Amino acid sequence: MQVLPVRLDGRVIPIITVLLLGGCASHHCAAVPATAPTTRISAPSANRDVDAYVDPPLGWRMDPLKVGSRHTHEVWVSPTGRTAYGIIHFSLPLPVGYDLVLWGFLREMERSEGDARMIDKRWDQDLAALRFVADGGRYRVRVNLFVDGWQGWAVYAGSLRNQPLMPDELALAELAREHTVVGLSAENSK
Repeated sequence: MQVLPVRLDGRVIPIITVLLLGGCASHHCAAVPATAPTTRISAPSANRDVDAYVDPPLGWRMDPLKVGSRHTHEVWVSPTGRTAYGIIHFSLPLPVGYDLVLWGFLREMERSEGDARMIDKRWDQDLAALRFVADGGRYRVRVNLFVDGWQGWAVYAGSLRNQPLMPDELALAELAREHTVVGLSAENSK
């Protein structure tokens, strides 16, 4: 074993190097992938703008809140800018079912992105929500869709379609999506 001093920002930092003739050929050597996640999601916090408890990944930047006549949209973007975690809280003109809400979501996606294609759709009994994956012109979104009377939520993990997928970032966005609890105002009224 050899300890080498190295200067970094004017400080001396010892680096331990192990010189082995066999390198990492031994099964005892474990390589850490270069893309191993280094961040986690935050503790749940109430976000009244989207009426949900949110858990964004630490170190991701929050975009300005987008507000429309019938929706609010909060999104956190990864450091690379290729992945996002977001929540869209929307009001409905009438209490309707999931299929009609999904149709409206895809219609709005096509209007804003120029394209909307359903990739996968399934009901999740345990979540009591519709899970779907859709491709827009720029984004692929993996959505948990919740509908409750006159309102609904689309909680998503999204990625840019024209950039290489960042699996660790997507895993964090999906983890944040799965930890999101919608209906903050309903919870507070109990």
